[in-house]
Amino acid sequence: MISCLWLERPGVWRGLGVAVLLILAVLPALPLAWQAAAAPEAVGLGRGFAGTLQNSAVVALLVVAVCWLLGLPAGVLAALYEFPGRKLVLALAVLPLLVPPFLWAIGWSRLTARLGPSVTESLSGSVGCILVFAMGVFPLVLLAALASTAGLSGSQVEAARLAGGERTLFRHACRHAAAPAGLVAGLGGVLTLSDPGPGLILGLRTAAGEILTSFSALYDFRLAGLQCVALSGVVFLLTVPLALLAAPRLASEMLGRQSRGLTRVRHCVGSSVALGLLLVSLLAAALPLAGLALPLFTGRSKFERAWQVVARTGADTLLYAAGAGAVSVLLGLALAFCVGRSQRLRVVSLGVCLVLFALPPALPALGVVQTAAEAPPWTDPLLRSRLTVCLALGLRFFPVAALFSLNAWGAMPASWAQAGAVHGVPLTRYLWRVVLPFLLAAGSAAALLVALLATADVGTVLLVHPPGHGSLPLAVFTVMANAPEAVVSSLCLVYVAAAAGLLALGWGLSGRGNA
Repeated sequence: MISCLWLERPGVWRGLGVAVLLILAVLPALPLAWQAAAAPEAVGLGRGFAGTLQNSAVVALLVVAVCWLLGLPAGVLAALYEFPGRKLVLALAVLPLLVPPFLWAIGWSRLTARLGPSVTESLSGSVGCILVFAMGVFPLVLLAALASTAGLSGSQVEAARLAGGERTLFRHACRHAAAPAGLVAGLGGVLTLSDPGPGLILGLRTAAGEILTSFSALYDFRLAGLQCVALSGVVFLLTVPLALLAAPRLASEMLGRQSRGLTRVRHCVGSSVALGLLLVSLLAAALPLAGLALPLFTGRSKFERAWQVVARTGADTLLYAAGAGAVSVLLGLALAFCVGRSQRLRVVSLGVCLVLFALPPALPALGVVQTAAEAPPWTDPLLRSRLTVCLALGLRFFPVAALFSLNAWGAMPASWAQAGAVHGVPLTRYLWRVVLPFLLAAGSAAALLVALLATADVGTVLLVHPPGHGSLPLAVFTVMANAPEAVVSSLCLVYVAAAAGLLALGWGLSGRGNA
């Protein structure tokens, strides 16, 4: 009989298990990277690709600056002060994370088209892309600053208040949360480099858009592959320093727990400013939603046709979401099992996961396409089916599930295993009766979040889905240029409503309304 105390013991197998899982996560990208490394001089990157890469970098840098300057005080104030409708406003502020950015770009383009050519010109190109991308990065910075501030102990907050009042507390809380908020803003900015949607809609040539054009319009797989590898190299160079800075702090945050957390208070100025910043973010989401709704009031409603598209793609969309959630959570739990209590393995795992998550999704997707093109027919169930999409999306969002799993495992008291060992509890029974129920909440939250993020991922599904089995966002993305405005708007609104409903469901099931 194996003792349950075995879970707390170090061993060589832990490092080997972590290495195998991390290599598995990067495996789809290896064929394309190997091809580019083997013959980098065979073909150039295409005319103007350096310019598009510069455009993407400028947009990403400005998004980072804007979101950090606004998201840091918003998150700190939301953590320190109570205000009316706090739970609802915070939940709505997260919604843009769960919707593909190109949907917001469609909404802004529809709205500016109604307001006149001058408004359309002012919100086109870089300005429009910065606005759209900031809608997705701002909630990340907000949540990072809120979580970092909420981690302060009640005694720390009270000491700051006694030393200098609310102004001193706010200044020191911002200083405490500045680093994690900045790291998250940087990661969000790096992620914008890989999204082609807003640039294609708002008229800005970006590196991700060039890759999509090379593959889908020019049918030049080799050129698209080399461009994707070049973009991945830039992303890698930008992400590694962020990962080196963020991983140790994330790992330490997963261990300590304050005995008495801070207590939010009502403060006239602090509560008003926090509510005002959050309402501005909600207004930024409400305006493109109004732009999507306008075509429905100026012509015949197209919800009937939209529901036909939903009925045609709904089953595949749910399958891809559920499959991605299951694959990522299983891999995340396996990684947490192998890491155990090792601080070194936890830091390494978090650093690698941050880098993997920031890599362009086109890199592993094109790698899967290349492997499938050269594989024999008997590999069709693995490389040319809907299972392929589930596996690709699951590996893509494996870092998200790994973060949840590592955090939950780090919060599980080691004394439980010691008590079980004293009473002779077998390892299998301990895993079934103690570990799995404890990890169930984190696993469910991770599965739901990965499902929502996987549904919003268009690039991966576009490249690897089998013919006739696309997702709902992919259907919107492929018809947005040719279908009537009312049809596109109806599809976008249906998707936003579904994302909002799933967000409300997850909010209620997680029981974290008091966050």
